[in-house]
Amino acid sequence: MTKSFYIILTAVAVFVVLFLMGQWIGRSYSLTKGLLARQVYEAFCHTTEQYDADKTKEFPALFREELNKRELDKLVFRIDTVSLSDPETVLRKDIRYFSDYEQLFNERHTFVYPINDTQGVQAHIINPRAGSIGRLLYYFFGTAIALIILLIGIQKQINIIKRQDEVARMREDFSYAMIHDMKTPLSSILMGARILRSGKLDDKPEKKEKFFDILEKETEHLLALTNKVLTISKLEHGQLLLEKNWISIRPMIEELTQMFAAKTSKPVTFNLNIEAEEIFADEEYLKEAVSNLIDNAIKYSKETIEIQISSCTYNKFIQIKVKDNGIGISLSAQNHIFDKFERASASRRSAANNVTGFGLGLNYVMNVTRSHGGYVSVESQEGKYSEFTISLPLPTEHEITI
Repeated sequence: MTKSFYIILTAVAVFVVLFLMGQWIGRSYSLTKGLLARQVYEAFCHTTEQYDADKTKEFPALFREELNKRELDKLVFRIDTVSLSDPETVLRKDIRYFSDYEQLFNERHTFVYPINDTQGVQAHIINPRAGSIGRLLYYFFGTAIALIILLIGIQKQINIIKRQDEVARMREDFSYAMIHDMKTPLSSILMGARILRSGKLDDKPEKKEKFFDILEKETEHLLALTNKVLTISKLEHGQLLLEKNWISIRPMIEELTQMFAAKTSKPVTFNLNIEAEEIFADEEYLKEAVSNLIDNAIKYSKETIEIQISSCTYNKFIQIKVKDNGIGISLSAQNHIFDKFERASASRRSAANNVTGFGLGLNYVMNVTRSHGGYVSVESQEGKYSEFTISLPLPTEHEITI
C-alpha cells in the first residue's frame, strides 16, 4: 500500500476519534446531568423529612447539609416561598417518574414543600451546571490535552517520515551524481594507465608527460572530493581542529580568480573590491569555501560571466561577498540550498548545460563558517543574480594571544 493511503487512513482515524470524543462528552454530560437531578431531588426529599421531624432547624441549612453529603457543595441555591394555589405548583405527590423531577431541575427548582395551608417553599438552583460540568471538567481537559499530544505526535511522525523520504531521495541523487561524476575521471585514469603500461608512448616524451598530467589532475579531483566529504563529516561532529590566523584576503582572492579564469571555458570577468584586507580564519578551509562559491557562480551562469568579489567590515564581522550575474535561485529553493546533497531547483534546470556536482559545496561553506563562529547568507533574484556572503567574527583578545 502507498504512503498516501496511510495518510488518508490516519486522517480518517483522527476524524473518527474526534467524533467519538464528541459523542462521549455529550453522553457523559447527559448522564451526569440526570444523576445530578436525581441527587438534588433525593436531597430535597430528605430535607423535608428532617424538617418534619424537627422544625427547630433551619430549612436552608438542612438542604445544604444534604447537598454536601452528595458532594454537591458547589451548587448555589435560594429558598423561595410560593403559593399553593398557583396552578404551576408541583408537590412531591405529583412526581411519579424520573422525567418529572428532571424537568423541574431543568427549570432550576425543586418541588414545593407545604409549610401551611396556603404557602410552600421550594429550592431555586442558581447554578445547575456547576454540578454536572464541574465534574466533567477535569476529565474533559485531561482528554483534550491527551488528544492534542496525540495529534502533535502524529504530526511529528508524519514530518519525520517526510524528512526520511527526502533524505532517501537526496541520498539516491547523491549516489547517482557520485557515480556519474566519478566515472569520467576513473575512466581517464584507467585508460591513461593502460596506455602508459603498453609502452606506446616511450618514444614520445611530450605525450607521455601529458598523460601523466591527466592522471595527476583526475586523481587530485577524486582526492579533493573525498576530502570534502570527510571534512563536512568532521565539521558536523565537531571533530575538526581549525588553525586560525590573520589571512591576507587580496592575495587569496587573486590566486583563486587566476585559477578559475585559466580553467573556465566561458568568458569570465572578475571585479574585486577589497576593503577589509585581513580576516581571522583557517586559510585552508576558508579558501576552499570561497572557491566553492566562485565555482558555483561559474557553473550556474549565463554565456558571459561577471563575478564581483568584495570584502568589508560590518557589525564586528568581516564579510567576503561573491556576487554573480547568473541564473539566480528561487525564493523557495533558498531555504534548502545549504542542505547536504541538496542543489537548488534553479540549478537542476541547468542540467542541460552539463552542470555536475554532489550538492556538497554550499553545505561545506555553511559548516566552515559555523565552525568559525560565523554564518553564511544568500540574496538572489531568479534570472538575474546571486550573492553569497561569508561573515566571520572579529577575533577576541584571547584568540589572538593563543
